[in-house]
Amino acid sequence: MANETAKKPRSRKKRGMAEAGVAAVKSKTEARKGGGMTEESVDLVFGINAGIIWDLLNLKGPMPASELAKAAALRIDDVHGALGWLGREGKIDVKKKGRSRIYSLRP
Repeated sequence: MANETAKKPRSRKKRGMAEAGVAAVKSKTEARKGGGMTEESVDLVFGINAGIIWDLLNLKGPMPASELAKAAALRIDDVHGALGWLGREGKIDVKKKGRSRIYSLRP
């Protein structure tokens, strides 16, 4: 496999990750074949998603998780993971509005 060529990422998100210098961008099937995730790859995935969510909140202002998921083209559980990451770092505020939660960046 010394002659293996790198595949170009198909999605905008993965293309952006590759351009940003993220070493390994794997497809979902490649990730499933791996047999398990390492701590580094978990940190990488959550960290990248958290960066995407932080950028969206910075550009567009407060919004609920469902709108963040649509705007970021992420699954809702990935958005919740990213929000948890940002919450543990103390970078977001959460306000309850009716039945939904509105997320915003801390000043």
